[in-house]
Amino acid sequence: MPQPRLSLCMIIKDEQEMLPEFLDSVAGLWDELIVVDTGSSDNSATLMEAAGAKLIHFDWIDDFSAARNVSLEAATGQWILFLDADERPSAELIQEIRTLLDDPLAGAATLIMRNEWPDGGRRDAPLLRLFRNYPTIRFEHRIHEDISTGVRDFLQAHRMLLRHLGGVVQHLGYVREVAGSRDKKGRDLELLNRSLQNDPNDFYCWFKILEIARFWDDHPLWENTAGEVAEHLNKASMQTKSDLRQRPFSGEFAALVAQGLNADDEDRLKWLDQSAEFAAPTAAWQLRRGMLLEKLENCAEAGQAFQACLAPDKFPSLQNIVVRAHLGLCRLALAETETEKAVDHIGQACTLSPRDAEALLAAVTILPLVDPTNQPGEFAAEHLRKHPEAALDLARALMGTGQVKLAGKILSPLAANQAEAALGFLVCCLVLDEDMDLQVDVQQETADQFFREWIRLLWQSRNIEAMEAFADGCGSVLGIFQWLPDFLQEETRRLQ
Repeated sequence: MPQPRLSLCMIIKDEQEMLPEFLDSVAGLWDELIVVDTGSSDNSATLMEAAGAKLIHFDWIDDFSAARNVSLEAATGQWILFLDADERPSAELIQEIRTLLDDPLAGAATLIMRNEWPDGGRRDAPLLRLFRNYPTIRFEHRIHEDISTGVRDFLQAHRMLLRHLGGVVQHLGYVREVAGSRDKKGRDLELLNRSLQNDPNDFYCWFKILEIARFWDDHPLWENTAGEVAEHLNKASMQTKSDLRQRPFSGEFAALVAQGLNADDEDRLKWLDQSAEFAAPTAAWQLRRGMLLEKLENCAEAGQAFQACLAPDKFPSLQNIVVRAHLGLCRLALAETETEKAVDHIGQACTLSPRDAEALLAAVTILPLVDPTNQPGEFAAEHLRKHPEAALDLARALMGTGQVKLAGKILSPLAANQAEAALGFLVCCLVLDEDMDLQVDVQQETADQFFREWIRLLWQSRNIEAMEAFADGCGSVLGIFQWLPDFLQEETRRLQ
């Protein structure tokens, strides 16, 4: 029997809701499916066996790497790809992977993991998920398991290359509602801290804690972790720092530490510059440096740092970082009254990430100022023609800048089928004193959440006329939203 080309390796537990769609998404991708079940109480194991998987039962020991490595031991394919049940590879990526299997120089490959945030933004990151099946390549770390050290050593020993695939895997699991319901924050922090008790210099674990702090916007956790990391790095040996610099996460790690330090921007920049001895100057590192230089009004060096983020030959294409760099260059161009450059950078940002909140906010506020012919209504119409999926995000940007009438125009056709759009449209109607004859099938708790978010955007705009109009007109909905008067008082106090 011929050796399989590609073994798809997974670990699962109680994933029966996710698995049918997952299996559909990976059709035609794998030759061998290896599944390690760590204790499912639902029909996950049955579903995977029916799909043709080799199923292995593994008693959970609070160690993701141990479970992953069991799947690697069982894999017989020439290549290994590992995915989770909440990940969905695109058809384009599947074709890229199958083509790569015939590349004699390739030893491993990254793919783009895409996380969609509830506010419409997203984060794309190249992750190492595909590599040749070799016995020394094994996972490390109890949580947020990592394969990069084994792959790096294999590539060096066999003089093979790391390829970067452009295809996308959609990651569903870290949308805030899902992550919160599964208490991933608490679980991950517990396992990471347990690992650090064994090895305080496990900087990969420190990095993952900083990522958790960023995702949950947990400033105390971020600041405390950054301070501890800085102390450990100050005591680390030159060999430890040299080893850390070779890790693919080192640049972003340093950027997160610098951002979290309890220090002024000048000291943060000084620390980041000194981090070059243990951190590679990746796109994330350059972006943070550019932002700090911009705050310190060192525009020339800030521009160089932002430009470095756009170098495709130097860094993998990180969409969120490239967008932030374009917006940084836009701000610098405006400071120098180079309006054509500013407009171009906004256009690049909106094209790269049509739903990016910051890019859309820049478009609807800055474009009319630097280009009188490019008014928000014209931009909105053209953007929606190209990117209809960005309608809600564009409406948020308009509401956040006080352009209520235009936001309402965008939300009106969406309101009948989307609860979030309906609650936003209700805010517009109350401001504009217009009737709204619309029935929305939504739970009260969800309606409250959406209504609050749209009101916050209106208050953030500081459009006093629109805010007063809303306050005058909201009496008609007090029977539904009884919390509204107290909420408006609180939001108004926040602005003072």
